[in-house]
Amino acid sequence: LNDPKYGPLQNAWKALERNDTYVLVFRSKAYEPNITCVEVKSTVYNETLKIANYTRTYLNMTSGNRTKLDFQVRALNQSGYELENVIRAGLKGNAPNATPIPLGSNMYLQYGDYSCNTSSKPLWEMLLDRTSLDKDEASNPVEGEDYLDFYEVYSQPSCNILRSPLLQGGARCATDVSSIQLVRVRRCDFWLNQSLLADVLEHADNLTQSNDTKAPKETNTEGRIGDEHQAYMEKKNNKEKRNEEQKYADALFKSLPTACRYAFIASCGYPQVMMYNKAKCDAKVKDPTTTTTPSPP
Repeated sequence: LNDPKYGPLQNAWKALERNDTYVLVFRSKAYEPNITCVEVKSTVYNETLKIANYTRTYLNMTSGNRTKLDFQVRALNQSGYELENVIRAGLKGNAPNATPIPLGSNMYLQYGDYSCNTSSKPLWEMLLDRTSLDKDEASNPVEGEDYLDFYEVYSQPSCNILRSPLLQGGARCATDVSSIQLVRVRRCDFWLNQSLLADVLEHADNLTQSNDTKAPKETNTEGRIGDEHQAYMEKKNNKEKRNEEQKYADALFKSLPTACRYAFIASCGYPQVMMYNKAKCDAKVKDPTTTTTPSPP
């Protein structure tokens, strides 16, 4: 879906103007497996330059802390586009430059190994930490150090489907250059308008319960004794837990707005990771700690 003919459906500035809160529900890859309850909200800062203030909050499941990040973003158009279809986030404490011009989400070199983020620290925090390193101020902006680009796949009031090729491709992690391969980036984030979340969750619960009543009953385990029975039950319980999680994820995806689902699938296939953990997000947590992107010297 990275094509100029879809321009009206990929309007990045219109997405930033909405002033709504969006919740991250699904991803097509787990490059930040230790976070959930991710929300973003934008407020217009400079309409002429198409710059907005951006707030991102999330729960770190490893530390139990809720973190809030504040930075500036701007809407840009990639090469060959007349309409802004890119949200560029600044990592230096101010608005990002309009250059270099975004080339498009299909124009990235990717590595074959995407499992390089072994840290418990979310990638966003790792990237912000990197901005404190010494860097020649006169040098050209570098993606991953000065800014990040997010490509609009589908932008409507109900949802935002975004690609972030650099974050999701692991392009800065590999050490063996022989593993580089030129492939199309087909990874997306599904952001749902928070105003729709309650109805979507209710529909997913009802769908899961309906499916449970139709599921065949399992045969009993008579005849198993001692350690054999205990090992069997542990294996059975683990399998049931995984099955329940997968069933709920399937129900949740089916409960999302239809056009948004189709846009996600057409661009990136079916999601592999459910990013919204209802139990953890409903639990009362401490007020978020605030991290603002470093101010320029």
